[in-house]
Amino acid sequence: MQKMMRMHQMALPQESRENRGTGVEDVLDVAADLLYRRWRRAVDLLVRESVRCRSARLAGWERLRAARRRRSLQKIVRKALSECHRIELERQKRSG
Repeated sequence: MQKMMRMHQMALPQESRENRGTGVEDVLDVAADLLYRRWRRAVDLLVRESVRCRSARLAGWERLRAARRRRSLQKIVRKALSECHRIELERQKRSG
């Protein structure tokens, strides 16, 4: 995602990058960075939880709780990824 962000910034002409000022573009940059970090953290937690559940011998109720945690993390990952995608589309739309 960050590579796409850098490519997006490099596609702007030099004078446009220098004179774009503050505004919506800066807010979108900050939002995209925050959402990307949230997505990376959720993916990391999901992987750790999946590995932990595979290697542990959990009781029945613990397996249910672990499955619920994984489903919850999957929802967070999907939501964060869709938000990243939405922000990137908004940035592309604004850049032309």
